[in-house]
Amino acid sequence: MKFPIPPALVRQADRSPARLLLSAGILALAAGSALADDAPEAPEQREETITVYGTSNPLPVFDYPGQVTVITRDELELIQPSAMSDLLRDVPGLEFSGGPRRTGESPSIRGLGRENVLVLLDGARQSFSSAHDGSFFLDPELVRTAEVVRGPASALYGSGAVGGVLAFETVSAGDLLEEGQSFGGRLRTGYQSVNEEWVGSATVFGASGNLDALASLGLRQSGDIKLGSGADLPSEDEITTALVKLGYRFTQALSGEVAWQKFNNIAVEPNNGQGTAGTGDATLDRDVDKDITSELWRGALRFDPASDLIDTRLTVYQSKTGVDEFDATVPRTTLREIETSGVSLRNASRFLLGPVDTVLTFGGDWYEDSQVGTDSTAPGGVRGGVPNGSAEFTGVFVQAEAEIARPFGLPGRLIVIPGIRHDAFESSSDLSTEKASDSQVSPRIATSYAPVEWLRLYASYAEGFRAPSVNELYLDGVHFSVPHPTLFNPRMGRFVFVSNNFVPNADLKPESSETVEIGFGLDFRNVLSGEDRFQGKLSYFESDVTDLINLSVDFSYDPTCFAAPTFFPCTAGTTNSANIAGANLEGWEAEASYDAAVWFARATFSTVDGTDTATGEDLGTLTPDRLTVDAGLKLSSWNTRIGTRIQAADAFERRVLSGGALALAESRPGYVVLDLYGSWRPKFAPSLRIDAGVDNVLDHDYDRVFEGVSEPGRNFKIALSWQFGQ
Repeated sequence: MKFPIPPALVRQADRSPARLLLSAGILALAAGSALADDAPEAPEQREETITVYGTSNPLPVFDYPGQVTVITRDELELIQPSAMSDLLRDVPGLEFSGGPRRTGESPSIRGLGRENVLVLLDGARQSFSSAHDGSFFLDPELVRTAEVVRGPASALYGSGAVGGVLAFETVSAGDLLEEGQSFGGRLRTGYQSVNEEWVGSATVFGASGNLDALASLGLRQSGDIKLGSGADLPSEDEITTALVKLGYRFTQALSGEVAWQKFNNIAVEPNNGQGTAGTGDATLDRDVDKDITSELWRGALRFDPASDLIDTRLTVYQSKTGVDEFDATVPRTTLREIETSGVSLRNASRFLLGPVDTVLTFGGDWYEDSQVGTDSTAPGGVRGGVPNGSAEFTGVFVQAEAEIARPFGLPGRLIVIPGIRHDAFESSSDLSTEKASDSQVSPRIATSYAPVEWLRLYASYAEGFRAPSVNELYLDGVHFSVPHPTLFNPRMGRFVFVSNNFVPNADLKPESSETVEIGFGLDFRNVLSGEDRFQGKLSYFESDVTDLINLSVDFSYDPTCFAAPTFFPCTAGTTNSANIAGANLEGWEAEASYDAAVWFARATFSTVDGTDTATGEDLGTLTPDRLTVDAGLKLSSWNTRIGTRIQAADAFERRVLSGGALALAESRPGYVVLDLYGSWRPKFAPSLRIDAGVDNVLDHDYDRVFEGVSEPGRNFKIALSWQFGQ
């Protein structure tokens, strides 16, 4: 549901406070100053970019006491993303591991992996989590905005937001209708060469009286991915998506919305979507048929009468995601399905507390995750490593946003945001009589001080937590099978495998963290010419994480595997989840942007280091130091924008404890990737938009993080969209 922004929060601006690295901005300023002299009259500046998920209420991104990135619909169309990682690639502190397949992508924020990243879709929690089956079941074509809140957000959202929040909003009729229109349609088609992908979508939308509606249908087909190494990565996808939204205003105070969306991907690829290295044996390297389905039903109500004390939002949702795999060579069918049902209720009250302008938000959430795993070849049909079970969560919270003019007699204004949340949870599984239950209190306090309009100083302290998942608590059965070290001989027709087995751990404790963050922001207008603007933010953070849950694979053959004449019993070790006593993560993040009538420049920088405080080992979810620069021209007389994106990453290494000393376990060289893009709206056909670009122009062979596989090579892209209405 789309909520209006209070007028007090709307300020003149043009872009999100993105991409610091002031040096890059200054270089770009110098390069564009000559163009500015001959520029056409500058357009009126756009409204300030607003974050909703940072505080649960609309707040200018620049005023937010922390780091949050908002990606708009217009930026999305310029990027032409094929997968969510394309859309979010340049966000500092956010990285994707798992290789280039959609089904293998797994996000991490500030060194904390998928289990510590909360994913929201139109406010509904997306709880599907699997080591090899992906995290996102949403086509970028349907996204209106994407928000990335970095740092603990448990004080608002409870379990699973230790690293941060990825929040996606889908399009509504009001986002596409132009002024004066009551009905419209949009057709879009596109192609990219790196995997021979075609995409097409059709959307109709309209508003009449108190009713607004939107319906969209999309198709995306792609083949094997051409890697920068020159190899082809097996991957075939046929994705269909659908979205239907109906909104109705019952009275001036009461409005509601119901929505349904569906994602279905018929994929042909290895069982492990993150698998990359071939053995050369057809049995081990075989593809399977995957049927990946995600469906979300959502209903929302908003009650906003004339009173400033009442602004109530209620969201009810049910999301079901499943991955069904069929291996014809066995034959074998496996299923992992997770259903999440939830209710979220919150109210925002706005009032003056003496001289303090205050927004008090309070509410609660309830949700339940239920998982089912089946295997047609296993005894009783129970799939190993996918325990049948459920986890139920209940949380209540309160948060204040206080804005004080001339605090303590000082110039400027001060924003203070204290909040606290209490959560209780209980998990159970058919595989165990033991139930896991606990409760947690998550406080947070953040402050932002603006002594003058162009400067923000901010600091925050936050505690976060994550409850252990059903998978981590009750893992059982076979993790993976590998060839027997002495009996496996494909040339002789002997296919003997042994297993690495899961070991459950129902005594896992919740992860908890304490994070301190400090930073500052700069906001300058009329830097080189009228109506231009530079904005930037730089922050340092440090997190102490206790009881970090770590999945450990002990891959080692039993000694009896090598003992003649039987070579049995033989296993390939065990896999289990266990708490790490402590971990420390620290890093820097920067975003900056410059925008003028003729040109723009944006840059980001991030670095994160993490250590297991007990062993000194590097944490496995770390990513390399990374710099991105995005700069281009706005040729208004031609209705054209052209630009380039550059991403540079330092070399990456990970050390582990071996023989009592730290030893290098993984390494990857640094890389530089160059992209080009452009957009054109022909004056002779104003309803038509053409977007084109080239990713990885130099066809560079690189690994984003250590995965043993290179990323996609040179990729030519083009998309055409036509929108009409009346």
